[in-house]
Parts: sequence; structure tokens; C-alpha cells
Amino acid sequence: MAAFRTQTVRHASSGAVRAQSAVFIETGEPSKVLRVVDHEIGPADALTGTQALIRMLAAPVNPSDLNQIEGVYPVKPRFASGLVQGQLAAVGGNEGVGEVLVSGPESGLCAGDWVVPRSSGVFGTWATHVVVASDDAVVRIPHDWLRGGNVAVQALDVATVKVNPSTAYRMLRDFCQLRPGDCVVQNGANSGVGRAVIQLAREMGVRTINVVRRRDDFDSLAAELEQLGADAVVMDSELADSAVRDRILRQLDSPAVRLGFNCVGGRPTLLMTRLLSQGATLVSYGAMARQPLTLPTSLLLFGDLRARGFWMNRWYADNIDSPERSTMWEHILRLTAASKFVAQPMVKVEWPACAPMLPAEIAESRVREAVAWSSGGKHAFVFSS
Repeated sequence: MAAFRTQTVRHASSGAVRAQSAVFIETGEPSKVLRVVDHEIGPADALTGTQALIRMLAAPVNPSDLNQIEGVYPVKPRFASGLVQGQLAAVGGNEGVGEVLVSGPESGLCAGDWVVPRSSGVFGTWATHVVVASDDAVVRIPHDWLRGGNVAVQALDVATVKVNPSTAYRMLRDFCQLRPGDCVVQNGANSGVGRAVIQLAREMGVRTINVVRRRDDFDSLAAELEQLGADAVVMDSELADSAVRDRILRQLDSPAVRLGFNCVGGRPTLLMTRLLSQGATLVSYGAMARQPLTLPTSLLLFGDLRARGFWMNRWYADNIDSPERSTMWEHILRLTAASKFVAQPMVKVEWPACAPMLPAEIAESRVREAVAWSSGGKHAFVFSS
């Protein structure tokens, strides 16, 4: 592993902002290659053109972030100079929300605006502060999307809107025209996307069959997903039994299971396809089991099954100027404000963004814990002020 050569910043120079970032100078196992460095940004009043100084509010740790640090994700990290002395370094994280502190004269942003990254890889979000060119790096989230409901939309809700809920939103709309009373089946139902599918389908009047791995706490998990709106919850191993499949379909009295969502792969997904109706579409958006998905010819020939893939990053790239992006995010955030949508549970990792800031070694230990998911479940950095 390459060695870091850093200079610790004890006090920010006049007009500058003291910041911390979780960086890596080479790809590899995240818990081994990530370091937290102190550095200066500014002075803030020297911003020009479309530049904006942003204080990060929250940023999740996604599996794709870890794959990017490992060097196995299609979106490659952006290595740049300035953070680590004499070396190129990249900041971890691709999703999050920040608040504009200062903006250049041509940025189109104002102090207090909340912004999210326009696309993955444009800048790292695991940092207390970042400077970006606002015209191609961030998208402003209108404050009225976050108000007018029963609850206050939190920074973490906005920080996570871009990946999991948006993936669920698009898959429910882009592969077939679902009607109220239709049914979809999915595996990985307790994941971030899975929970979003349950809630967004409920708002559409679409029922869901939700498949999870065999586990000791199945009953409590099933009750949790049913509270979100799940119509049926089943363990993947049970789908080998035709009587179980028939019971689920009778219970829902559904005319058609027209759509299936797969994030697992392997035999569990093959078993799930037995619930799909003729002419249905199976959409794969992940492969957590890291096993190939093999579909028998009979499913394609006699079941007229359509197998498709979906990658949220590709959708953003293909629809970079589409109003559909704003429509999608607004829909999800207004549901959140109306207490009709909740993000998946996350372990919050506190990371102060203002003085007194954490010593770099303590911040680094928190980052390593978060990327190892050592406390169980998904982690997210919350940059406290």
C-alpha cells in the first residue's frame, strides 16, 4: 500500500475554511486505503465564476461507493492534486446533500441552498466541505419540495434520494405500464431499493410480493416490511415449493405478476421467476450473490419472459437534461414530507464539520467503521455543525 505524505492543518489561514476529507491514493480494500486528511479551502471570498463552497450535511455509504474504491466499479474515482502532499488523491462517496455557504457571481446558487451531486464521480461526498463548479457538478433542491407535509424532511432523506428511491421509481415506470391491482415480485426486499419499491408501489395501487433470504428474524422483518405496505413476504428457499407459490398468488388474488426485480442473481432469482406471469419482464439491477443468472429456454420460449437490465447511473447519463429527473425527486421528497415514504434504516456516523473538529485519526476510525459496516446495516455520515 502506498504511503500518505500529509501536512496537518492546525488552524485555517485568514479567510480560509478548515475541512476534512476521506481520501485514497490507490484503489483497494476501503478499510485499508482510506485516510482522513485535514486541509484548507479558500479563502471563500475568492470564489469565481460558477464556483460554490458547500458544507456537506449528509452522505451515505453505498455498496457502489465501496466498489469504486476497490477499483471494480464502472464509474472510476476522480484523482486530483491538492489534498495529499505530492500525490493524487480521490475523495470517497458519490451521493449526499450539502448546503451552499458562498457562491461565485455566475453560479446561480445562493447561500442556504441545498444541492446534490449531478452525477456519480463528479466529486467525492465524504468530506466536510467541497468546492465545485455549480453549473456541471450539482443540482439545487427547491426548499418547497421539503415542506408542506406532516414531517420535516431531513438532510439524510435528501442525501439518499438519488440512488435507491430513484431506482425503484424508474423500474416501476419504465418497463411496463402497471395498473392498480397489478402485482410485482422482487428479491432483496429489505434493501434500500426493495423498501422503496414497496412504498412507491403502494402509492400506485400496485401489490408486491417480497422475497428475502432465510433468516432467524424473518417474522420481525416481515412485519416491518408489511408496515411499509408489503402485501406478501416470503423466504427465497420457500419458492421451490409450488404449494407456497400457489398460496401467495391466491392470497393476493392478482390478475398478473407483470414485473420482477432482481438484485441477487443465481438460483434464488430463478425460483422467483416462477411467480411471473406470461409475458412478464424481469429487471436485474444488482447481483449481490455474485452468481450468474441462468434462465431456462422454456421461460423465454413458452413464458415469453423479457429479461432487462437497469443501472441508475446510465439513466442519469441518458437523461441529463430531462425534466423527468426533477419530477422524480420532487415526487419522492413530497411523499416523504407527507409521511408516505421513509428511507431505509441507517447507522448515523457523526462527523463534525465545524470547530471543534475531530482529530483526523478519530475521524478516520469512524470512516473505517462505516465502510466495514461493522455495526450492521447501512451507514451514513452526518456532518454536524
